[in-house]
Amino acid sequence: MERKPRKLAFHKLIPNMITLTAMAAGMTAIRCGISGKWDLAVIAIVAAAFLDAFDGAAARLLKAQSKIGVELDSLSDFVSFGVAPALVMFLWSTQNAGRFGWITALIFMMGVALRLARFNVSKAEEIPDDPLSKYFTGIPSPAGGGLALLPVVISLQVDGKGNEYLAHWISNPYIIGFWLIFLAVMMVSHVPTFSTKQIRVPQRLIFPALGVFGLIIAGLFNEPWPTMTFLGIIYLVSIPFSVRHYEKKKKSLAEGIKDPDDLDHDE
Repeated sequence: MERKPRKLAFHKLIPNMITLTAMAAGMTAIRCGISGKWDLAVIAIVAAAFLDAFDGAAARLLKAQSKIGVELDSLSDFVSFGVAPALVMFLWSTQNAGRFGWITALIFMMGVALRLARFNVSKAEEIPDDPLSKYFTGIPSPAGGGLALLPVVISLQVDGKGNEYLAHWISNPYIIGFWLIFLAVMMVSHVPTFSTKQIRVPQRLIFPALGVFGLIIAGLFNEPWPTMTFLGIIYLVSIPFSVRHYEKKKKSLAEGIKDPDDLDHDE
């Protein structure tokens, strides 16, 4: 007896739709970069990062996880946070450094590809309930793509405001090239960085946390460039603290001490 093809509920497609929209945002960033619309290119990649943050959550909420979704998410991340930032930065600055500029764009793109490949493999080999698995290994690709555009974001604040010296240095193709190489190295490194899995908001702090989130969203709408610069700097500053926190937790686990961060608390 011939089996009828299995039907899939429409809402199960929503996570993949979000992922495809993120990929479209990444491609749109490339188009904006070709047209010299740097502000729109940055906004498109930031939009892709927001969408990337929600597609996985939507898949878990709707119980729509699938192997296709995982592969599609990686392809979307590669386009939005690997290819798009590399091309935007090349068109904005590093093309003026000749071969070196193109090489740095390739290195950054390859760094994102290797980062995503390692993440997919480590995800499959992850030990359940391992406290150390709550850290990212290296800078995640969305953060790497966003940090790559940080010089563009800063230049959008200083251009035409009497800061020609800073504007000159912030767009220097060789400085930008080494910045892209640094980010590529950080993405493929084994430096532990904080993950959203570690964020646990006590019940009494839920509304203050939502208030802070509201302030960030208001800042992105009203003063996007200073807000993005602030968030980028905060993330960079957090890396040494994440390394210290990781080493402290690793030492505690080796000594058989239960980390209170791994316990569930309502208060």
